[in-house]
Amino acid sequence: MSRKIVADLHSHTLASDGELTPTQLVDLAANAGLEVLAVTDHDTAGGVDEAIRHGKTRGVEIVPGCELTIYEGSIERHLLALFIDHHAPAFAGLMKTMQDRRRERAMLMVKKIQAAGFAFEEQDVLSVAGNAESIGKPHVATALLRRGHVGTVQEAHKKFLGRNGIANVPKLKLNIDEAVAAVHGAGGLALLAHPASEPHDELLANFFSRGMDGLEAIYPTHSEVNRRFYAGLARRYEKLVTGGSDYHGPRVRSQTQIGMAGLDREGYEILKAAVAKNRAA
Repeated sequence: MSRKIVADLHSHTLASDGELTPTQLVDLAANAGLEVLAVTDHDTAGGVDEAIRHGKTRGVEIVPGCELTIYEGSIERHLLALFIDHHAPAFAGLMKTMQDRRRERAMLMVKKIQAAGFAFEEQDVLSVAGNAESIGKPHVATALLRRGHVGTVQEAHKKFLGRNGIANVPKLKLNIDEAVAAVHGAGGLALLAHPASEPHDELLANFFSRGMDGLEAIYPTHSEVNRRFYAGLARRYEKLVTGGSDYHGPRVRSQTQIGMAGLDREGYEILKAAVAKNRAA
């Protein structure tokens, strides 16, 4: 018999590429019966404080977090930072650098799209991004859709923004060592997000040896075989297991619901104990 999910440790707000405000996201989590929610926007913790404030009124514990993009050579992976002190100066400084680079990257994409002969302006992207601190490809893709240059967001990524797209611009390449050091410096845990998405399992032992704390074995698109495999791998290396829905909103990923993946109470308490142990050390 499956245990009740109490903690969804992967979600996004308008601070990056989610559709909901932190308050709306917390309301959704509370209405779904969740007790714990991690707010993990891309390269920003800008939605965390609002979520914490509203979480107190709704009885939802908020785990401060973010999702970092890291690279091993040309291979892109995502790293969840959980239980961080998001106001720690060094970590906040890294987030500011990442956000500035993301904005610069988006504006370079605009210039490339213009150079290819398409009517497209910086304001198109900024209008989509709104108050988001972390501007990225999803905002550019939506702006292209609104302009009528593509029929779907997926087409925008394939034709314009992907690796072989006409407006592709490389990211600032943060590596695993820099990311783990920043997360640990902020008192948090560094866990690889959705490892079965474009898997590179050959990297995992190396990442563990460089300080990565665990894996997001429990994820909506992971099969039961995936979940058992990655949870077993984490145990083999004496590392941690996390889980979350990667919820973005009702339109971005309509098949994903808040709380559809996550941890039961026992699994969540294991993570909290690991954080306490690390901080005491």
